[in-house]
Amino acid sequence: MKIPTTVAYLLCTLSLANAASPDRTEKILARTLAVIPSSSPTLDPTWRQNRTRQAKHIHDFFKLFGWLRRNDTIRDPDMPRAIRKIQRVLREPETGVYDERMETVMSRPQCATVQPYNESDAIVDNSTMHKRYVLWGPKWDRTALTYRFVNYTADLSQDRQRAIISAAFDKWMAFLPLTITQASTSTPRADIHIRFISLGAAETGYAYTNMIADGLTMSSGLINVTFNDDYNWADDRLFNFTAVHEIGHALGLSHSKVESAIMWPYYDGIIRPMHPDDTAAIHTLYGWKDPRWNRIDTNSGTKDIIQVSTPLENTASALDGLYQLRSSGQVLSYTPSSNAWKVVDSNKDTAQIAGAGGNIYQRHTDGSVYRYSGTGSNWQYIGAPSDNVVDIVAASDQIYVRRKDGWVARWSGNGLIWTTIEKARNSKQIAVTDQKTIWNLLTNGDLVRSTWPYGSGWTIVDVNPLNTQIVTGGTEFYKLQSDGLVVWLESVKYYWVVIDDEGDVVSVFAVGIYIYARRADGSIWRYTGTPHVWEQLDDRETSASVVGDRKGAVWEMLGGGDVFKLVS
Repeated sequence: MKIPTTVAYLLCTLSLANAASPDRTEKILARTLAVIPSSSPTLDPTWRQNRTRQAKHIHDFFKLFGWLRRNDTIRDPDMPRAIRKIQRVLREPETGVYDERMETVMSRPQCATVQPYNESDAIVDNSTMHKRYVLWGPKWDRTALTYRFVNYTADLSQDRQRAIISAAFDKWMAFLPLTITQASTSTPRADIHIRFISLGAAETGYAYTNMIADGLTMSSGLINVTFNDDYNWADDRLFNFTAVHEIGHALGLSHSKVESAIMWPYYDGIIRPMHPDDTAAIHTLYGWKDPRWNRIDTNSGTKDIIQVSTPLENTASALDGLYQLRSSGQVLSYTPSSNAWKVVDSNKDTAQIAGAGGNIYQRHTDGSVYRYSGTGSNWQYIGAPSDNVVDIVAASDQIYVRRKDGWVARWSGNGLIWTTIEKARNSKQIAVTDQKTIWNLLTNGDLVRSTWPYGSGWTIVDVNPLNTQIVTGGTEFYKLQSDGLVVWLESVKYYWVVIDDEGDVVSVFAVGIYIYARRADGSIWRYTGTPHVWEQLDDRETSASVVGDRKGAVWEMLGGGDVFKLVS
């Protein structure tokens, strides 16, 4: 019989399991439940009183990250300390009391790999996690790998299974100087094997990957990704995520402490994009593809580039993509499939472009504002000329103007009507989150904020003369200080966290879950999600700016106008 969805878990172990497959006809008839619900399952109402359940979750979490020796248990007096360690990873208040947030996360399908005991990580209780991703240690010593299906599940066609597994390998290969292909039937042995085995109705595992290595090298033919065939693999989200996660193990990665990462051990039913934490880990093992960057345009007249990127939970817009503004006033959009640029406007008066929520806007030198219709070079006139307009900022589904007199105005969506938001004297820059919260940096360094629908004016959030730039990525807020520090606002416990203290960052850019920094030497870095841990993407001294989309794609503009796309 099928194991109910709400009690199912994803299992990755270091050992092989031996069990006979049940009758295939019975399995097919039994598969009537959806494996992963679209939203998190309703919590068991008895969880607050169920101390045994709570203790199991806490022990499982510790084993996922190697914080507990095999067969060891956490004593009752040590439970509050253990809970605070988990809460630190989950970025929630460290109360030492098991709460609903912990129950929600740890009730999800999970990977139950018993990671080797990591004493240094296990005993550290301070708030700094210096590395989120974890490497097993061994890796493949060759650049061409093969995989093979030992058998298939009856839940969906073999062609579909091959396509999902191939796509999962491709997701990692996009960042690696490796080639991983399905082995031909005539090849006696593949490096990695994919198989489906019944682990029994009492088994709580989705899949596991055994890690067999000879010293520092993976053992060819002995690396098995095993799916529990007592589950329904017809759910593409489940199969996709499980395959990508397990292949990460097969390449040498363990679990990450970053919730948005592929290698985070709990599954919330969402197909996640590759996270900087995942790419930093895999690049640490195997390096980068060559070339790392591809030039997509060469024009000394390139003045600026922007990226329009719809939130992943929304339907992508036809206008999403990369745009550039040239000193001639031309606005161009990039078509990746043909590696070509298309002119969408040619007006010598265009001074700035901005975009968000599937909309492109431009500001002219006279302060007038226009929105792109999406057709040819047709633009809608939405803002009258005004020498009071300083710049425009697009965010969520809104467009704002910042004025010299300190007022911020928002387009109403109708004609030339704009709604003003309370005045803030000496505004230097505004940034807006996906939730339409407006952050306003004043010339004296003060930070003020106004929340949607902006009826209560501005609230002072920070008084710091060192504040020099602000950016938002999704719901997150960051600031750059004149001393080169990059600081993130922890929005749960609500305090400032320094995430880069090298002191040489000169500009930052954020989108979705990603934030990038350009240093004084021109190098471009991407934040991994761990304070002080950044991955270097480029080291060109001539870099002028960097932009990206919410899926992790990155573009860089050089001082001479060249535009490059990050390949891996």
